[in-house]
Amino acid sequence: MALSEHEQRLLDEMERGFYQSEADVMQTATGARRRVNYRSLVLGIVVVVVGIGVLVGGVAAQQLWLGLIGFAVMIGGVTLMLSKGSTEEVVAGEHPGGPKPKAHARESFSERAERRWDERMEGER
Repeated sequence: MALSEHEQRLLDEMERGFYQSEADVMQTATGARRRVNYRSLVLGIVVVVVGIGVLVGGVAAQQLWLGLIGFAVMIGGVTLMLSKGSTEEVVAGEHPGGPKPKAHARESFSERAERRWDERMEGER
């Protein structure tokens, strides 16, 4: 069944809007970069090194429990290095140490996406 002219125009308009919004999302995703929190990174590395020392000490003393504790300490150090506190998102054009907006701080991903979609649609009118 063929589409009427009106339906075809609406479909073309929706398709253009989709491609434009997709380009905006991709530009936003590539415009954000991550900055490493060196304090957490260095602390995590120190904890991993201590864990390796305890693990080697446990193997040398032939104490299984000491080796397991060293392994657990190593896992804790890696977790510390990779935790969310170890990086913070820096948006292009924003000062890294600057204040972040408080109005949208507790929004879920779907709420942020919906709000951004509404802002884009209002901007096109």
